[in-house]
Amino acid sequence: MKRRLDDQESPVYAAQQRRIPGSTEAFSHQHRVLAPAPPVYEAVSETMQSATGIQYSVAPNYQVEDALSYLDQVKLQFGSQPQVYNDFLDIMKEFKSQSIDTPGVISRVSQLFKGHPDLIMGFNTFLPPGYKI
Repeated sequence: MKRRLDDQESPVYAAQQRRIPGSTEAFSHQHRVLAPAPPVYEAVSETMQSATGIQYSVAPNYQVEDALSYLDQVKLQFGSQPQVYNDFLDIMKEFKSQSIDTPGVISRVSQLFKGHPDLIMGFNTFLPPGYKI
């Protein structure tokens, strides 16, 4: 297909033409415009299974904000005892690294939060199905 003379003289067409060194032939670069990838949506199920095969209960409206809010409650409750908050974080790290199992977490958190039923009840939200303090 031949181009019109007007097109060949336009700055856009001229910028697309390149010469290979040592060659008299011109070639044009074809530019591809990529469309953005569509967003990925995942269905939220009522249960979530980890790589270890343990199934966790997840409420459909459960958000990271809920966990952060719980951490804030712990921090506020033990504001004058920062070691309690740090111990709680250590328990969570050990659980995540699978150094302790769910019954171990329940035991340690129950001891740590003894006398604070609101925190103990709030922690139940994060336990796998079938476990409760």
